Amino acid sequence: MLKKAAILKSDGTLVFENGRHLSWDDFSEIRSPELPPSIKVEFTLSFKENDLLLGSGGFVWATRSVSQAEIVQSTLLAQHINAEIITISTSEKNLYALRVINESDVEDAVNFIWQSRDGLRLKPDWVYPGGEKNASFEQWLGGQ
Repeated sequence: MLKKAAILKSDGTLVFENGRHLSWDDFSEIRSPELPPSIKVEFTLSFKENDLLLGSGGFVWATRSVSQAEIVQSTLLAQHINAEIITISTSEKNLYALRVINESDVEDAVNFIWQSRDGLRLKPDWVYPGGEKNASFEQWLGGQ
């Protein structure tokens, strides 16, 4: 999730802290709300984390731990699958997503990371309560 503060002008223009402008009409067919002029608003953009696991665009895994991302990236390389780590900045904590370079390797990577019994069998971080370690990753590291 990404949160950005902005000022909503009476003409329906959002002015963000970095000075960029976005017209309300560019993202909504509903008329801009009638609020006091120049009121501060918070603009939130969210996405479904599970979409980062399905192979779309080459993305096959995401985690909140950079070391976990690096270790999984190395295990993919051992399987002759090249992947890069993409940092996705959010308001809470960064996500580190693995994107497979060669599209023909995406299905093998998905299977190896979280589907195949012979693979890592990882579950995503967000299935665990906030702040808890990824038990499936810890279990795999321990060789169980």
